[in-house]
Amino acid sequence: MISELEIIEVIRSLESKDISRAREIITSLKSPESSYERGYLHALKGLIASCDNKDGDSVFQKLIMDVMDASTINDEWESSKNVLAQNFRPSYDIGYEHAWEFIFSYFSGNAKMGLDKYQS
Repeated sequence: MISELEIIEVIRSLESKDISRAREIITSLKSPESSYERGYLHALKGLIASCDNKDGDSVFQKLIMDVMDASTINDEWESSKNVLAQNFRPSYDIGYEHAWEFIFSYFSGNAKMGLDKYQS
């Protein structure tokens, strides 16, 4: 499974338009062993595809171009959390949504890494 630091490296690579580096990180991962991991990886591959295609309407492009305001990012983050709270979701969907929940958390400034995770 991909670590939070690797996800951040993917995001930062895409922010700096280094698509090949982001793709390299994703392809270096071991094959997903579960439906959850496949969903998570699918979301990350979608980020790369949106950058490859220069899709200005994609949520991720709006995030890295800084055209999505903080309240919209927080709304999207809350929406992801609500989806994750639904017990009937298949494992694949949960993995996919967890990836997006982390991405929105990162762009909202609320992602905590390293020792920061343990501080309130």
